[in-house]
Amino acid sequence: MPSDAASGPAFAPDFQQALDALPQPLPGTGARQAFAPLRVLSLTGGGYRGLFTAQALVTLCRKAGHEGALDGAFDVFAGTSIGGLMACALAVGIAPRQVLEAIDAHGPRVFAPRKAGTLRRLLFGTLYDSGHLSEAIDACLGPHAATPMSAIAKGLVVPAVDWVHGRVQVFRSGFFGRAHASDATLKQACLATSAAPTYFEPGQIDGLPMLDGGLAVNNPDMLALMEIMRRSPASLERVEMLSLGTAGHQPLRPAEAASRAGLQWAADLPGFIMDVQERTASAQAGELLQQRYLRVNHEGEPLPAFMRLDLASGEARDRLLAAARQAATAAYAAHGQQIDRLFSPLRL
Repeated sequence: MPSDAASGPAFAPDFQQALDALPQPLPGTGARQAFAPLRVLSLTGGGYRGLFTAQALVTLCRKAGHEGALDGAFDVFAGTSIGGLMACALAVGIAPRQVLEAIDAHGPRVFAPRKAGTLRRLLFGTLYDSGHLSEAIDACLGPHAATPMSAIAKGLVVPAVDWVHGRVQVFRSGFFGRAHASDATLKQACLATSAAPTYFEPGQIDGLPMLDGGLAVNNPDMLALMEIMRRSPASLERVEMLSLGTAGHQPLRPAEAASRAGLQWAADLPGFIMDVQERTASAQAGELLQQRYLRVNHEGEPLPAFMRLDLASGEARDRLLAAARQAATAAYAAHGQQIDRLFSPLRL
């Protein structure tokens, strides 16, 4: 009779699922790689301001002498909203330059207002056409759009917000283990993490409406670290992280501006909440990783191009691209050796 020894022991499904859920070494963490770095690229959300993130990444690649895809330089890609789309594309080997070109080409169409008046759209629909967002995702991901997250070999972490249960829904790749991997496709995850309320229709995953991950985790630095530690706590000591923002920070706010009437908060409060979450996640990740953490962003003046999520004008484009080049160039001048190391090929 043929032997089943080569296939290993067979367990009952429930017991096998419990085994899969236990902390285990991450892929590629054998004896030869026990001390090799585990590199993470974390990409903040920000609507059209993702153009800044993409250009900053392209500039850093050029400064570091890295051409082509980044799946040979980073182990884990994490991203929220537009950062989630970029993370998905980069995780499947799409080069940063192609990602930048896709955002540049499709951003103005994604954020083109519908023909109905603004008030009518706010009362009876969304500000922007979710179909245009879907087309932009297809253009960026190409044939990978229909690939399940569970089939992605690289680490991939994309958050959204589950409206029904009021909690963060994390879409994970197979890198983090079968028990935790998501069967949602890359496109479904991108639509979910980008579904900003009032801007786009909710994404749908297994019949549940999903909202933009930026509502809770606009900067996914700590989420990525948590996923790594949950799967393999000992791996934290090897983590090196590059975190890229979307130019939305204000350096300081005037103290007197905190005393205002209720309606006066309406315009600034959402951005302020996102800013606080971004800064908090960045500070926490920096505290954990110390010198193994680098955040690149533009501490910008409060101009519309840096504050609004949906301003896709020619002037906004030029300001975002120029600020990205400036921020990346300054980061490389200050941390060139660290950036060179982050973009160097991973040890085999």
